[in-house]
Order: sequence, then C-alpha cells, then structure tokens
Amino acid sequence: MFCSVRKPFFIMFDDTARMLVISCVLFEGVSTTEAAKRLVCDRTAAAAWVKAYNDTGVWWPNPAIRNRHAENVLFDEHFVRAVNAVVMSDPKQLLGEMKDVIFFL
Repeated sequence: MFCSVRKPFFIMFDDTARMLVISCVLFEGVSTTEAAKRLVCDRTAAAAWVKAYNDTGVWWPNPAIRNRHAENVLFDEHFVRAVNAVVMSDPKQLLGEMKDVIFFL
C-alpha cells in the first residue's frame, strides 16, 4: 500500500489579501481562523498579519513579518514573465531538464 505525504504549498499573498483578513478581524469581528478560511490561507499567517498591523499600523510591513520570498511566485508578474520567456525561448531544453529530473527520482 502506498501512502502519499502531502507537502505544504506556500504562496505569498499580496497587500489586498492581507487587507481583507485584517479588515475582517478588526472591523467585522471575525476570528483569525474564520478570516483565514475565507481567504484559504494559514491561520498563523492571518494572525501574524493582524499582529503586525496592530503593532505598526501598516498593511504590509515587510520588516515586521518575516517574508519567505520563495512563496512569491504566484503574485510576482515580472518573475512569471521571465520564466515564461525562458520556457518559450527553448522548450526542448526545458523538457530535457524535466526528463532528467524525473529519471533521477
């Protein structure tokens, strides 16, 4: 019997998403757990956003929250365009690299 272990998938939410969570918690009286469920994000992230806002008064205080910029892929347009350009410039090379990785696994 095979078991799959689900690895967490991280994304970095933009300032609008943080604003929505903070607004729900502070102005609508929703719990951080419920606000996180509405946005489909981690409860601890939502709690950190609210705490950072309470501490600094800013929606996106970069130094106040330790950003793991590896999560930024989905919302970084420049990165997505750059990856798209690389893939489109030589798709055979990309497929060859993917084949090598799959063979190695």
